[in-house]
Amino acid sequence: MKNSKLIILVLFTLAAVTSCAPTYTRETMVDGVIGMCKKEYGVDVEVKVEGKTLGVRIPLEGLFDKETLQPTPEAFKKVDGVMLSVSRVVLSSDKSIDFHTVITYDKGVPGVELVITRYAKDLRRFVYGDISRGEFTKRMFYDLRYNPQGIIDAWLGAFTLKEVKPGDFIIDQATRRITEEFRDNEMLIGKFKLAACEGNLEAGRLKFTVDITREGLPMSELIHGKAWHDQVLELCLQKISYTVHAYNFKDYEVIEVFNKFDNNRVEIGKNEINRWRKKGVKID
Repeated sequence: MKNSKLIILVLFTLAAVTSCAPTYTRETMVDGVIGMCKKEYGVDVEVKVEGKTLGVRIPLEGLFDKETLQPTPEAFKKVDGVMLSVSRVVLSSDKSIDFHTVITYDKGVPGVELVITRYAKDLRRFVYGDISRGEFTKRMFYDLRYNPQGIIDAWLGAFTLKEVKPGDFIIDQATRRITEEFRDNEMLIGKFKLAACEGNLEAGRLKFTVDITREGLPMSELIHGKAWHDQVLELCLQKISYTVHAYNFKDYEVIEVFNKFDNNRVEIGKNEINRWRKKGVKID
């Protein structure tokens, strides 16, 4: 999914807003988002603040194409408008919000949600030209969730918001970058298959478990002592290292990547992060 050109254009105009005194405080942000969405886009939204996360939920009839479960262009325009409103409020706030998320659902397709999450500092960095448009697009996280909680919330009429934790956001970002690399890199397509990529953070260990195989090779070469076993893990480690550095995330001591296919693993300590971030990795 691509960002609306409207959002990209308007974000540039928000630089003037960030230079002024904050328009919204933590206490007035909720009413600010509700009022702006209603006035400018004619939509009623629910808004909550949990910790350092501002969440907006919006029901949209016809959100999904019922055959593909992908958002329809018409509905996504409204989602764009809501995200724009949230972005404007966050950029005009007292900076007490780290993440904001928009959760959209269609009552006609129960249990499916489109969730868009953004890191507030990425907004400011993009406005000031500190990160590129392409990098900014990568940093906004899209997720299509099949979520029973959405059904419960709809029945109860409640909106429950889970605070976005920095560690979880880092894991989501790194997982997506690894997945996209094996999906989009022409040097890897047809040679390697990434069946799974999952991450967790526990006891200071930022661990990613992947399932990567090499396609088109005899089984003897797949399993025994080939250089690609280490190289694919090094490529994953580079993507993780870049993500950790980009967000200045330090709540870990060790990064580990483990490949389920061959039980191979590689790990680095926090003090080695810059070496891996700058390392060029080529897979043959």
